[in-house]
Amino acid sequence: MPSAIDSNRTTQIALVAALLWFALQAVLLAGKYFSLDEFQYAHAAWLVARGEVPYRDFFEVHFPLLYQVLAPVFLVAGDDPTAIVGLRIGMLPFVAIACVAAATLNRAEGRVAALAAPLFLLALPSFVTLATEIRPDAVACALFLASLAVLRMASARDRAAGFVSGVLLVGAVWGSQKAAFYGSICAPALLLDLVSGRSATRRGDPTPLLRSPFAFVAGAASGLSILAVYLTATQSWAAWWSWCFVWAAEHQRHYPGFSWQRYFVPIAVDALWLFALAAVGAARTGRRLVARGRGAASDPDLLLLAALASTFASFALQRAPYPYSLLPFLGVAGIFAARGAAALLEARIRAPLRLGFATALVVILALQSAALARFVQASNAGQLAVLRRIAELTSPEDAAYDNSGGYVSRPHAYSYFYTDSFLRESLAETLVREVPRAIEDRGAVLHLRDLRFETLPPALRGYLLEHFQPLDGDVALWGRHYVVPAGGRLADVFRAVRDDRYFVTPESVLERGRLLVDGEQVREPVFTLTKGEHHVVYEGPPGELDILWLPRDGRRWQPQHGLAPTFSRIF
Repeated sequence: MPSAIDSNRTTQIALVAALLWFALQAVLLAGKYFSLDEFQYAHAAWLVARGEVPYRDFFEVHFPLLYQVLAPVFLVAGDDPTAIVGLRIGMLPFVAIACVAAATLNRAEGRVAALAAPLFLLALPSFVTLATEIRPDAVACALFLASLAVLRMASARDRAAGFVSGVLLVGAVWGSQKAAFYGSICAPALLLDLVSGRSATRRGDPTPLLRSPFAFVAGAASGLSILAVYLTATQSWAAWWSWCFVWAAEHQRHYPGFSWQRYFVPIAVDALWLFALAAVGAARTGRRLVARGRGAASDPDLLLLAALASTFASFALQRAPYPYSLLPFLGVAGIFAARGAAALLEARIRAPLRLGFATALVVILALQSAALARFVQASNAGQLAVLRRIAELTSPEDAAYDNSGGYVSRPHAYSYFYTDSFLRESLAETLVREVPRAIEDRGAVLHLRDLRFETLPPALRGYLLEHFQPLDGDVALWGRHYVVPAGGRLADVFRAVRDDRYFVTPESVLERGRLLVDGEQVREPVFTLTKGEHHVVYEGPPGELDILWLPRDGRRWQPQHGLAPTFSRIF
C-alpha cells in the first residue's frame, strides 16, 4: 500500500510540473504570429473602445462579448496598432477559465484526472494555439465549460450553482452564436429536472442535473435581461437582429462550404493520442451511468457526455467548419482523455504495463511540447513591425482600406471593414462601384495588402494598384505612378484624396524637366494640394515619376515594386 501511495504522489507531482511547463508555453504563445481573423476582431474592439456600437455603428455579424471584454486594452494603450498584443494577453484569462473548469469537471474522478485535464488542453496544439488567439470561439468555449463546471462544485450551494451556471451559459452564447447550439443540452436537462420533480432542497432527494433548475432559469433570465437592457440603451435591437440573424442566416446559406473532414482529419491525426484516451474515459463514464440505471438521470456526467456530442455536431453541421469551431469539442474531449489516462495510470495491472503507459505519456507530452515550441518560434515580430510602421505613417484619424482590419486602430474607409469569400463574390459589382468612392470620400491614405487582395474583383484590384503605391510588400500609400513617354511630355490627372501635403519622386525630375500642376510650376519636391483632381503636365526626358502622399512622419519615400506581402496568414 505505501508503494502505491508513493507512486500516486509521484504521478501528481509530475503532472503539476508538466502543467506549469505547458502553462508557460501558453503564455509565450501570445508572441505567435497573428492569424488573419484576429485583426478583424481587434479592429472591432478598437471601435468599441471609441464608443461605437456593434451593428448600429459598424458592420459585424458575430455576437460582441469578445470586443466588449477586450476594448479596455485600447483605453489604456490608446490608438497604437501594436496594442493587439494586449488583446492576445487578454485572452489568457479565458484559457485559464477553461483549464480550471476542466479540472473542476474531473475533481470527483481524483487528483490525477483533475490535473491531467488542463494539462491535456494546454498540451494539445490544435486547442491551445487557437484558444490563445483573439477569437469569439475561445471565449464561448471557456464560459461554456465554466457553466458546466459550476454545477460540479461541491462547495457551492445548489441555488447559487444553478444561478451562476445559467448566467455563464448566456455569457457563452453572447460570445458566439454557436454556443446556443452546443449549449442547448441544458434545455432537455432542465426539462428532465422539472418533469422528474427532483429538488435538492429536500434531504435525500437526488441532485438535479442543473442543481437548482429554477435558479438556473433565474440566472439565464438575469443574463438575458442585462443583454436586453444593453440593446435597448444602445438602440441596437433592430441592427443586431438584422446582422446577427437575418443576414447571418443568408450568409450561411450561400457561403461556399466544405466537408467537416477537411480540417478535422488532420487535427484528429495529430490528436490521435488524446482521442484514444478520450474514448477510454468516455466508455468508462458511460458504463458507470448504465450501471446506475435510473439514477443516471441525476448524474452530472450525463451533461458532459451530451456536451461531447453537441460540440462535435456544432462543428460538423456547419457549412464551413473551420478549426476554431472545434475548440469546445476538443475541450470536452480533453476532459474525458484525462479520465482515460487516470484510469490507466491507476489501474490494477502489472507494474511494467503501468510504467510502460506512463513512459508513453511522457514521450507524447514531449512531442507536444516540441510542436508547441515551433508555434512559439513563429513570431509575430514582423507583423508588429508593420503595425509600428502604420503608427508612424498615419494618425489615428487617417482612414485605411483592406479586407481584414489589419491596420487595427485606424478608421476603415468602407462599411464592410472585412470581406470573406461570400461577400467578395456576391457583392463584386457593389465593391467595384462603392469602395473607390468610399476611399476618396473618407480620404483614405493607406492600403494594407492582405491575403484576400488577390480574390477581390479585378476592377477593384486595378483601382487599388493604380492609386496606392507600395511602401513595401504589405503597406501601400496613396499616390500615382507615371511614365514619361518618348516624346518627353506627360499630360495626366492626379487625384488628391484630401487636403494635404504631397511630393514628387525622384526629386531629380524637377532638375531635368518641368512639372506643372494646374498650370503652376512645381519648384520644390513637397507641395500642398486641395482634395480633388489636378491636371499634371511634365516636360522632360523620358522616364518615370511618382506623385505621392506625404506621411505623418514627414519622410519622403520611394515606391518598392515587386516585393511579396508577408503580413497575413490564415491560420
